[in-house]
Amino acid sequence: MKKIVLFALTMILTLSLFADEKGDEVAKKNKGLKKSTDSYSEADMVLIDKKGDQKKRKIIMYSKEGKEGRNSFTEFLEPADVKGTKFLTIARKGDDEQRLWLPALKKTRLISSTSKDGKFMGSDLSYYDMEDRDFEDFNYKFIKDDKFQNKECFVLETTPKDKNAPYSRSIMWIAKDDYFIYKVEAYDKKDDKLLKTIVFVEVKNYDGILVPTKMVVDNAKEGTKTLLAMNNVKINSGIKDEIFSVQNLEK
Repeated sequence: MKKIVLFALTMILTLSLFADEKGDEVAKKNKGLKKSTDSYSEADMVLIDKKGDQKKRKIIMYSKEGKEGRNSFTEFLEPADVKGTKFLTIARKGDDEQRLWLPALKKTRLISSTSKDGKFMGSDLSYYDMEDRDFEDFNYKFIKDDKFQNKECFVLETTPKDKNAPYSRSIMWIAKDDYFIYKVEAYDKKDDKLLKTIVFVEVKNYDGILVPTKMVVDNAKEGTKTLLAMNNVKINSGIKDEIFSVQNLEK
């Protein structure tokens, strides 16, 4: 009996180590995908409440690789109640610096580490979702093979190492042909129940760089939804570093 129990425990440990190793391998290939030096896009954001009522917004988005990661800058153009609102993320090792410019108050709000679970401009995306992530930020585990949107996928479970992360874990569908993430289920760290599902419904290839141009975020707990569609995407156009500064945010 002892030999049987020992054998069973050995098999469980072996399978667990295999799942972790395969999870790491798939995650590294995803993180190793070709990236742009910088990018620009115009976007339409649609917020849909649980009654089905919609709010539409127009924004412009910039991003660029910096010394410690990818910096980003977003400005809202329409409608009037959010026009001129700007959002800046400066990549930092350990914890990105995020600031929100509120034109009506002529004031900049610093987003603290413990506030990044808050909604980004009333959408179903959090401030945490607006940050770029490194491979080292998570633990990875291979769950199974599956199909999504007619694509054969690896399904991985990721667990954040950051204690301030709003998610207990996430389940990701990574395509076997291009190693891009096409679906994410994020679970609330408060109760480990499904919080939101993010689906990239359209991904375009720009000179070998995969760019998600349409995404849908479903909030499972609140019954709300956010749609984001990118237009006029420009890759490696030589965006200036000055865009990603507090001075640009507040001017």
